[in-house]
Amino acid sequence: MFRAARIYIQRNLKTGKTEWFFKAREGDFGPFASKEIAFHELNAFIDQCIEKGSDGGRNSGNKTMKSKLKLKRSSVFKFPQ
Repeated sequence: MFRAARIYIQRNLKTGKTEWFFKAREGDFGPFASKEIAFHELNAFIDQCIEKGSDGGRNSGNKTMKSKLKLKRSSVFKFPQ
């Protein structure tokens, strides 16, 4: 479902500092101070989507599929400590 490639780093041109973000269908989220914080926030976002039953618009036009949709957490890449 979500991959490590959804977490990326970008340099802030005004401050010169690096900032971390994650991508989702709903948009880009961040900035975060570290990769670990971005990863934590991505996991929190996934949990929130599962709780709300939000599929990110994947089946918005198909009511039959929407009624059968069961969101679940898939394995997510763990960054080495």
